[in-house]
Amino acid sequence: MIDANIKIIKDLKSFLKLSKEKRLFTKDEKAFTKDRKLPYDRTVAVIINMLKRSLSIEIDEFFDVLNSGICCSKSAFVQQRLKLLHDFFKMWNVVQVESFYLNYKDKIKRWKGYRVMAVDGSTSYLINTPEVVDYFGVQTNQSTAIAMGRIMGIYDVLNEITVVSHLLPIKFSEQEVVNSWIPHYESDMLFLYDRGFPSYTTIYLHMAQEKAINFVMRCRKNFNPVVIEFVAGKAKSKIVEFAPSEEAIKELRKHGYIVTKQTKIEVRLVKVLLDTGETEILITNLLNEKLYQTALFKKIYFMRWGIETNYDTQKNIMQLEAFSGHKVETILQDYYATMFIANLQSIISKQCELIITLRTEHCKHKYKINRNVAIGTMKHRIVKLFLNRRPREVLKELEKIFLRHIEPIRSDRKYLRSNKLRRLNGKYQTFTNYKRAI
Repeated sequence: MIDANIKIIKDLKSFLKLSKEKRLFTKDEKAFTKDRKLPYDRTVAVIINMLKRSLSIEIDEFFDVLNSGICCSKSAFVQQRLKLLHDFFKMWNVVQVESFYLNYKDKIKRWKGYRVMAVDGSTSYLINTPEVVDYFGVQTNQSTAIAMGRIMGIYDVLNEITVVSHLLPIKFSEQEVVNSWIPHYESDMLFLYDRGFPSYTTIYLHMAQEKAINFVMRCRKNFNPVVIEFVAGKAKSKIVEFAPSEEAIKELRKHGYIVTKQTKIEVRLVKVLLDTGETEILITNLLNEKLYQTALFKKIYFMRWGIETNYDTQKNIMQLEAFSGHKVETILQDYYATMFIANLQSIISKQCELIITLRTEHCKHKYKINRNVAIGTMKHRIVKLFLNRRPREVLKELEKIFLRHIEPIRSDRKYLRSNKLRRLNGKYQTFTNYKRAI
């Protein structure tokens, strides 16, 4: 798979070169016109190098890695990065995702022909400055107001790729964002949603596209009268009809659809028995009960957990909320650079999968790369990946390091969630079995 990764890196370097020449993502036409210590591509490389410590130390180490014999001040870097729009990193990740699906082709993992996409939201604590508060807004409680952003993402759970991810003002609701995304979904995708997302509007929008978009949604047991009746009955799977409420009719009109009280949609309700003994209710438009047997839905819905572990990786391993700047633009740069690196690490790891399988075929468990270590070892090496002319050497070096740090997948392990009390003062805390890698 290293050849596919070489092609992906080539596509990414081509986009970097094009945007540099055209200055597509700069604040003005004069930005980056002079050949200085931090030209366009070098500024990009600094930002994606996971800046989590003092900027002065990060910049010194960056130039040491380049072995260029020069350096620059923290102030010079801050001035240069503010000439670059965060949209570059957002678009660079789009190029990366598209190149991944193009170059991996038949190696893309699917479930019954579908790429399985988990959709969910999260939040990010931000820096309490007037500019940040004005742009992102605040989350309030009885005693304080904290600057906070809304994270929304679509995650390919089988291929471990973040397909879409945005950091938005907190005022945007998760359902509002998802409804705006649906017209851009692709028909070979199957979408998984938690119970905060189901509504007549959202379901209708999935089914009203030129080719219906398939979904599985967990819903509350009192979601509507039809679901309440299904919960009380003995059937484990049933095809039913939902009618719109007045609110749904008004909401769909905003999206350009005219529906009435008689506009009913046909969906399937499925009961899933959890290991805890609790029963969950799923709504889906996978209506064919022979092709999509009821027993399959527990496994397919459990795949949604992948986006939860992905958020855990971003916030804890990649230290997403440790921003390297206090301005809105620098926060957005850091966020989208983090998404880019997370995907890049996942893509590079794929060239190790076959080797791991062959090395561990005699073992009791399957094995995977330790992602914390893998991301940590990418620091500084990703600089070489994009700034030198021999990406194959860097990829092979990363492959060797990744393969030295593998761990067993113990799929039957289950842990109850526990809310542990933590002290609120002090910057550094000790966590069981966890140490920072960047």
